[in-house]
Amino acid sequence: MKRGKVRLLVEFLTTLLMMIGLFCTVSVKLPGTLLILLAVAFYGTATEFVSFSSRSVGLLLFISIVSELGGRILQSYWLAKFPVTREFSVNSAVCHLGGMLVCDLLLGANLGFVVWEMIAGKTFIPQSDTVIQVLLRLAGVAVFRFMCGFIMIVIIHMSIFL
Repeated sequence: MKRGKVRLLVEFLTTLLMMIGLFCTVSVKLPGTLLILLAVAFYGTATEFVSFSSRSVGLLLFISIVSELGGRILQSYWLAKFPVTREFSVNSAVCHLGGMLVCDLLLGANLGFVVWEMIAGKTFIPQSDTVIQVLLRLAGVAVFRFMCGFIMIVIIHMSIFL
């Protein structure tokens, strides 16, 4: 392979790894910003860190630490007073929606909705306010982590391509 094609392949793989990391920032359990840092390390080792200054690498490391630790702290602070866990909130909302869709497909739109609400709705409705509050706060943490990852990618692309 020619040197230009190798550089293009390295840039493509770096960008792909950063996009995967950015999508992982939305998840609570996956360390997306650390994958973005891994992409920086991969690109840096392939190009001998020509494009990155120590200041930009330090800034990326700082943003990653703020995102990962700050997201965990923010999540534990926001969700401390709720009697339901985040897993219960996500699972119950997804399963409730999925169950409604399956019932609608099997029994028709009106009858399926009525049957599902009679069977499962009575257990979900009393906790729906709490579940919605937990889901909104989890979404807030995900937005915070996503924005940190997006800022990291902008800094990296400014270092690589500009």
